[in-house]
Amino acid sequence: MYKFKIILTTGLAMFAMFFGSGNLVFPIKLGIDSGSQYPIASLGLVLTGVVVPFLGLISMIFYQGDRNRYFGLLGRWAPFTLSLLILSLLGPFGVVPRCIIVAYGGISLIWPEISLILFSAVFSATILLIIWHKSKLVPIIGKILGPFKIGGIIIIIIAAVSQSPHLVDTTTSENPLLTGLFQGYQTMDLLAACFFSITIMEYLRSINPSKEEVLKTSLAASIVGASLISIVYLGFVVLGAYYASYLIDKGPEQYLAVIATLALGNNAAIIVAVTMFLACLTTAATLSKLFAEFLYHDLLKERISWPLSIIVTIIISFLLSLIGFTAISQILGKILEYIYPALIALSISSILKQYMNFIPVKLIFWGTIVMSVALELIILY
Repeated sequence: MYKFKIILTTGLAMFAMFFGSGNLVFPIKLGIDSGSQYPIASLGLVLTGVVVPFLGLISMIFYQGDRNRYFGLLGRWAPFTLSLLILSLLGPFGVVPRCIIVAYGGISLIWPEISLILFSAVFSATILLIIWHKSKLVPIIGKILGPFKIGGIIIIIIAAVSQSPHLVDTTTSENPLLTGLFQGYQTMDLLAACFFSITIMEYLRSINPSKEEVLKTSLAASIVGASLISIVYLGFVVLGAYYASYLIDKGPEQYLAVIATLALGNNAAIIVAVTMFLACLTTAATLSKLFAEFLYHDLLKERISWPLSIIVTIIISFLLSLIGFTAISQILGKILEYIYPALIALSISSILKQYMNFIPVKLIFWGTIVMSVALELIILY
């Protein structure tokens, strides 16, 4: 029973860590774009938004959550360079500011007069409080924030599906499957998986240091987390397809709020606000902790204190949250077109290398980047 509780807590923590700002937006947007073709589009989303990230998580677990050993497969300089790039995109230069903006979209429903600057300051301070003590993150997310988060999401999905209007086909995508694959990229969960595993492994080792038990528990928890995310993604895609006519002229951060208000009335505002706040907070806190640790240990070699590392991380996130969701997503989208396929190749080849030592991981990774760049040039010219 105790082991089941640990698996469930860890699985809920995985779900809560992965399910942040982009996950509240991109599945719904996919439903809007794919219209009546949403079942096909959903397949693409599940592949790149669930299967691929958890494949990356499992590949890191096989390497004991050691990013230096994992990225070291690509060369001596790769651990530092790739970690800096990915954690910057996931942390204060990309996903964390995006989390703040989406959370603001929910809170503004019940407090429309609050400014983005004030909200961002409060949200950033909350992140700081959560990650101040590093060892408390997984229990806080898995036992407290995670259950409330998934509960609110399920309530919204069930209510909205039961009250959904007739499907009005708003298909704008010529290839729904490719659109779904790209929206899965935009969640950036594969990048996050490379580092979420570190937090998960630290927590599980503190309970039972046995490598075999940590591996078994991690894999079981991954199934729980992946299943929950898949269910929620499918629900959001359906909502996007059926409520598309009400969402076309809305900002991305408003999608879920508009759907919930239509389905539940004005009383839905508090549920939506709390759900969006928790969804973004859990992901933002995890990513902020990871970047602050990299800043503290790797970049500045402990020349500054841990609290100051957190504060610097939070300040950067706060400032960039003021530029808007669309602007951040456009910048991230171009970078992901090149790095995401290569990280997928790394995830698969690194697992195979555990069983077949001759697998040329470095060649596969860099070959994939070259192919991605070449394909982009062909499309442009």
